[in-house]
Amino acid sequence: MTESSPNWDWMLRGGYGGMCLTFTHGVTPEAVLRRYGADPSQASSIAFPQVYELLQPGPDSSILRVGSIREWTFCCETLGVQGIMPAVLAALSQDTQTVAVNHGANALHTLEHWVDGQPRERFEPGQESSLQAADVHPLWDTAERHRADHHSVPAVLGALEAVGDRIGGHLTADIVAGPLLTTALPWTLPPLPSPAAPLPFVHAAETRPLGSRIGTFRPPTR
Repeated sequence: MTESSPNWDWMLRGGYGGMCLTFTHGVTPEAVLRRYGADPSQASSIAFPQVYELLQPGPDSSILRVGSIREWTFCCETLGVQGIMPAVLAALSQDTQTVAVNHGANALHTLEHWVDGQPRERFEPGQESSLQAADVHPLWDTAERHRADHHSVPAVLGALEAVGDRIGGHLTADIVAGPLLTTALPWTLPPLPSPAAPLPFVHAAETRPLGSRIGTFRPPTR
């Protein structure tokens, strides 16, 4: 298969620019907003075409839009990347798990998986050298399998298909464009609940010796 999957290809079309998506298991949309550091009482149900007109966000704020797919709450963030920050991911994943995908307008794409406040897997789709994992890396493996099926389109689609497999559903263009609980978030981060251990690189370059030992060099004696 070489054609783009219809499940996520709306992200490749214009209209959204950069977007950060998070999917948190078993947490309500209101709770997700609180974990971002937003006040859910200030959120309103707004369709995407009216968001910027009604909220008029400042230059130092993100737009958060939340909803549910099965047992997962998603958050679509535009105008910012708070959802990929370690402090936010630690807060979102406390006592649960969170998958985050940053689809940057500058072509920087990353996927992260956090469990109970700690990172488990992180990579740039299609970049094997970027893969970091605490042990196994199922999202990377699934993303690569999907990328092989859709090798003519950006690797981020394979990563999004892996997310769809994990959550048991897909975030469609109609869902994103329609009414969602929406608010503006100033760029302030909640405190990190616990130290996040750095993830090792799975394909770290092996250390190679400079060459065979040739012994000590001594000048000739007369």
